[in-house]
Amino acid sequence: MQDDVLDLASLDALDEAVLAIRHPTKDVPTGWTWTFYGPAHQVTLELADRFSRDALRRAASVRQAQVNGKKWHEEEQSPERLRAENVDAIVARTRTFSPVRLNGEELSFSREKARELLLDPRKAWLLAQVMAFLRDEQNFMPPSATS
Repeated sequence: MQDDVLDLASLDALDEAVLAIRHPTKDVPTGWTWTFYGPAHQVTLELADRFSRDALRRAASVRQAQVNGKKWHEEEQSPERLRAENVDAIVARTRTFSPVRLNGEELSFSREKARELLLDPRKAWLLAQVMAFLRDEQNFMPPSATS
């Protein structure tokens, strides 16, 4: 086999990636890190499957209502509920975060603490950084694949 032939496995997404949290105004590393499961990790795949099943179930309910001549009443989505659902999905993909202090008290990772932090409107900058990181699949590429 030739050395200059691409090995597709070298471009496979990593199972995990680390986000170095940056200061929201100074844009410098804070030393705080969050580790997330990658797009092909079993946790992420199960999450995507759950969302797909929910969407298919809703579509089937709409079709069933139409077939039976009934009106379909879409459940109204509130901004708070949508935000909570998004945060729940992020927390499901979160493996851990490094210890950090909050009001002088050390905070260790737990799913509940991660959810609390991401839902805190005073920490909207944190949610924005996390969402941007998870949206960019290059963050889960092996370093040699991006150079």
